[in-house]
Amino acid sequence: MSINFVTLTAIFIGGGAGSVARALLGAGVNKLASSGNNLGSAMAPLGILAANVIATGLLAALIIYGGAKWDRDSIWMPLLAVGFCGGFSTFSTFSIDTLRLFQDGNTMWALANIFVSVVACLAVGWVVFKVWAK
Repeated sequence: MSINFVTLTAIFIGGGAGSVARALLGAGVNKLASSGNNLGSAMAPLGILAANVIATGLLAALIIYGGAKWDRDSIWMPLLAVGFCGGFSTFSTFSIDTLRLFQDGNTMWALANIFVSVVACLAVGWVVFKVWAK
């Protein structure tokens, strides 16, 4: 991938779309998770967890598909892999959500968020590579 104006524009557009998709997914998941229970803000990281797991699977599939189908100068990898997946999944949001759980005294939720996020994303990446990278 060469860095030029077109590539940077593709990353910019993909990143914006990924960020909007993360916000929508997060709001939807958090609304579903908090309906009918009294957990409130303790459930907040579920939207980011969902985005991280989905983005990991999507990125793994893009690497497998893109590596075989798209030429080196294709705009699709910068747009989808770097831009969209980078905007859709964010470690900084995960980190702040987890820190807030600790600060609010939700230590078990914070530890569960760390463990499930890391294990789920690694597992999804591994499964996608195992299934499609034959």
